Amino acid sequence: MTTKAAPKARRGGVCRAAHAAWWCLSISGCVAPTLPAPRAGVVGAPEDKPIRFIEDDYAGALAIARARRLPLFVDAWAPWCHTCLSMRSYVLSDAALRPLREQFVWLAIDTEREGNAGVVSKLGVRALPTLYVIEPTNEKPILAWPGSLTANELAVLLEDSAASVRQGDEGGAASSALLRGYRASAGGMAKEAIAAYRQALAAAPPDWPRRPQSVDALVAQLADDRQLGACVETGLEEAPKMPAGTALADVLRAAIGCAEELPAGAPGRGRLGDLAALGHHAASDRTQPILADDRSDLYDFVIGAYRELGQDDEVKGIAAEWAAFLEEQAGRAQSPAARAVFDAHRVLAYKALGEPQRSVPMLEESERDFPADYNPPARLASTYLAMKRNDEALAAVKRALEKAYGPRKLRLWSLEADAYEAMGNGPAAREALRAALDFAKTVSLTAGYAKLRDSIEKRLNEPR
Repeated sequence: MTTKAAPKARRGGVCRAAHAAWWCLSISGCVAPTLPAPRAGVVGAPEDKPIRFIEDDYAGALAIARARRLPLFVDAWAPWCHTCLSMRSYVLSDAALRPLREQFVWLAIDTEREGNAGVVSKLGVRALPTLYVIEPTNEKPILAWPGSLTANELAVLLEDSAASVRQGDEGGAASSALLRGYRASAGGMAKEAIAAYRQALAAAPPDWPRRPQSVDALVAQLADDRQLGACVETGLEEAPKMPAGTALADVLRAAIGCAEELPAGAPGRGRLGDLAALGHHAASDRTQPILADDRSDLYDFVIGAYRELGQDDEVKGIAAEWAAFLEEQAGRAQSPAARAVFDAHRVLAYKALGEPQRSVPMLEESERDFPADYNPPARLASTYLAMKRNDEALAAVKRALEKAYGPRKLRLWSLEADAYEAMGNGPAAREALRAALDFAKTVSLTAGYAKLRDSIEKRLNEPR
C-alpha cells in the first residue's frame, strides 16, 4: 500500500479488487475458519497439529517474541481480500510450515479493526496481504513480503528470514545482497533495495536457487519505485528464463501492470501484447505450481491487458477459460470458506463474459453460509447493478452496511450511492456519500483509505 498514483503491478496475488499496486492498498470474505482458533501466548504445538496464531494482539505477541528471543511473524490481512483468505485457507494452515512453528511467534492482524490502526501505521502496511518478519528487540522488519506464495515457497522464505536474524548478512555474496534487499524494501528504501537485488543477481550463478525470488523482488520494487520502463524491460528479459512457479506469475503480473501505466508511444507500452501472451500461456499451463488464487489473478491481469489493447474477442475467450477454472476450483474446495475464496474473481470473470447473472447463486450461497460477513451481499449489490436490478442492489448493499466494520464501510456507502444514482435518486446518493464522509472522521484512515475519502468528497462536490 502510496501517496502517488501507483501501477497495477504487484507481487504474489495482492488483492486486485480496486487495482492495488504491489505496495499499494486500494480498499475492495469472511474470516476463514480453517485457521485454528487463537490461543494467546501459545506458539508451539505437537508436530501433527497446525500452527496456532495469536489474533489481533501485537503487544502480547511482541512480548512473547522478546521473551523467547524469536522473530515475530505477522500476517496483515483483511476480510475483503480474497488473496488473504486464500493464504489463510490454503497456505498458513499447511503442514509444510509446521517444522518452523518453534522458530517464530505467529500473529495475525485484521487491518480493518480500529484497534489495530496503530500497528498498521507502525508496520507501514500498504498491500494486502503483507507477511512480515520482525526482529523483536528493535521492532525493525527484516522482511515485508506483499502477496501470496505456496506453503513450500513461504517455508523457504521464512528459513531465509530466520537465518538473517541469526547470521546478519552472512551466506555468500548473492544471499547477503538478497537479504539486504529484503531489509531495505521492508524499511521503505526502494532504491537501496533495487541496488541490492541487482547485486544479488549479478553475484549469483545461473542455477542459484534464490534467483527466481530475486527477480520477483526486483521487478516488484521497480514497479513500486515507478521505474515502469525498467520494470517492463526486466520482466520481458527474465520471464522466459524463469522456472514455473509463483515468482514467474508475479513477474508477469508486475510487468503487465507497468506496461499498462506507460504512456502511449513508450517502448514498453508497445510490449503489452507480448506480456499478455506470456501471461496467458502461464495462466493456462496447469503444471504451474502456483496457488489457484494466483493463477486466477494472472488471468485477471491478462484480460485487463487485452481489454487495454481493444482485443475484445481475446477477452471473451480467456474469460470463459477463467470462469471454467474458477468453477472447477470452487467445486473442489473442502469447506465453504475455501470455496468462498473464489467468489470475488468469479464475479469479475462472469462480468468479463457479459454474464453477471451467473454470480447470483454462488453469492446467495455464501450469504447463507456466512451470515455475519458483509462481502457476499456487497458483491451481490455490484452484480445486481450490472444486471440493472437496482432495487435488489440497494437492498443488498444495505445488508452489507449493517454487517461491515472499519473504513471498508466507505466503499460500501459509495456502492449505495451508485445504486441510488442508477435509480435516479440523486439526493439519496449524496446522502450516502455524506454518511461516508461523516464516518471517515470517526476512524483511522490507514493505507489507501484517505485517498478513498478524498475521492468520495470530490464526487459529492461535483456539479449536478
